[in-house]
Order: sequence, then structure tokens, then C-alpha cells
Amino acid sequence: MDTRRSIGKMVSVIHRYGHSYFDNEFSQLDIGHGPRNFLAAIYRREGMSQDELSENLQMDKTTTARAVKRLLETGYITRKRDQKDRRSYHIYLTEKGKELAPRIWETRARWTKVLSQGFTENEQELIYKFLSRAASNAAEFRKKGFVIEEEEE
Repeated sequence: MDTRRSIGKMVSVIHRYGHSYFDNEFSQLDIGHGPRNFLAAIYRREGMSQDELSENLQMDKTTTARAVKRLLETGYITRKRDQKDRRSYHIYLTEKGKELAPRIWETRARWTKVLSQGFTENEQELIYKFLSRAASNAAEFRKKGFVIEEEEE
């Protein structure tokens, strides 16, 4: 593989431009990019716990707690204590959250359409599969403490 070509760099470029696009689309809101992602996930599965939300988005619990706090403060979500496990909370959208969440998904769909221009459906499916595999590789690498195992010759 040509070491001058970096998959990470290309993913980073797409990520940065995507942030700019989303920040432009939602500039009038009182929440930033991170909490918007959490809001979109809650929209897809209301009633999940904070731990489930962390797992769903592959985020650490501290990041999730900060995003949930921000969404609570700005009135996009509510939390209800679990009846069986009093330490756990389930998260629900408020009317304000229910109004915004579909717009986030629509904006994501437009961004995906921009990124997919010029690709056949088959190519789009391949890109998704390859990026999913790369994301899984990154997650495994993180689980192993970011330690690179020596390759046998």
C-alpha cells in the first residue's frame, strides 16, 4: 500500500466538511454537533438508557452524560428513572426534540446524497461495507489499548 495515501486523511476531510455543512444548516440552534447526534439516536429509539445510548453511538459514558445534560438544559429531552434500577434513566424526546430530530435525519440524507454523487448503488454499498469494516478495525484497536501487535514474517 502506498503510505502517502491515507484513508484516515480522507475520512477526516469528509468529517470536517460534514461538520461545516451541519453547523451551517443548524446555526440558529442552541446545541452543537455532538448533542445533535445524540438527539438523532434518541429519535430512532426513544426510551433507551444512557448506557444503551453510549453503546449505540460507541461513545464513552462521560461524553454521553455531557450531551444528555446539554439536551436536558435546552429542553430537547426528558429523563425518567427506571422503576427496577433506580440508578438508571430512560431518555425521551420533548415536543421540541420531536420537531428537530427529523430535520437532522433529513440533513444527514442530503449529506449522504452529496457524498454519493457519481457512485453506482453497488459502489455505494461497497463504500459503506468498507468503511464499516474500517470502523470495526478502529474499535478493536481501541479495545486493545491502541497497541499494534507485531506481524510475523
